[in-house]
Amino acid sequence: MRAFAPTLLALCALAAAPCLAGDEPRMAFGAAPVHSGVVVAAPHEGFDSHTAPMARQIAVALGTGWVTATNFRRTRLRRWFDVNRPTQRFWVEGRRTRGQVTERGTEVYAQYQKRVDAASGRSPLDLIVEIHGHARRAEIEGVVQKVHVIELATRGFKRKELVALKARYDELLEALPEEDRVALAVEQLNETYVYRGVEIQFYFGASGSKRAGSLSAKRSRRALHFECPSHVRFDPKRRERYVKLFTEVLRPLLSR
Repeated sequence: MRAFAPTLLALCALAAAPCLAGDEPRMAFGAAPVHSGVVVAAPHEGFDSHTAPMARQIAVALGTGWVTATNFRRTRLRRWFDVNRPTQRFWVEGRRTRGQVTERGTEVYAQYQKRVDAASGRSPLDLIVEIHGHARRAEIEGVVQKVHVIELATRGFKRKELVALKARYDELLEALPEEDRVALAVEQLNETYVYRGVEIQFYFGASGSKRAGSLSAKRSRRALHFECPSHVRFDPKRRERYVKLFTEVLRPLLSR
């Protein structure tokens, strides 16, 4: 693991909120030992729980660079930076506002992007993969329930490549215990998907970071943005299985 300027104290200053023990915003990265130009990142650890170890472990298995950012989203401290794009959110009458480009938000994003480029070994990247977490819910049979589906937003891929990626994922999924299996919905293939008999609109398109952040064409030739439900992330053994699954799904993309 490597640290990178600014210091932890400077990151706390950027956060413009109290830095309590264990709540300090921090970033780390590791350079690509084999596949330069490729980075696996988790920009929202501390809110998207357990995404940082997933990103690091996938990157180590593939020989790519990795980046993590932790505690830049802390609801109880009213701290919310989007990190992978130059936006920040505030609280008005107890509710979080839409993202706004701010000076601090731009500085936080600049530090994140600096680490991504350093971990890659070159800029723009050939491929960035971001691991996120979601807690979507939907009414199913009259009861609001968690939606345990991985939503994958993409940029820079042809449709046939995404069809092949989805088929590879589905094949690997069959090897998991039935209770561990979580379906994958791909943005460019699935405007909607069916979960437990209910049609659900694809939501996590990552439009902000595609337009002006780490997933933009200016920053990387190709981009994958995985939004993983808690069922994938929270149980250690299941999380390990998905680290291995993602590793094998991504491996063919490194040889292009």
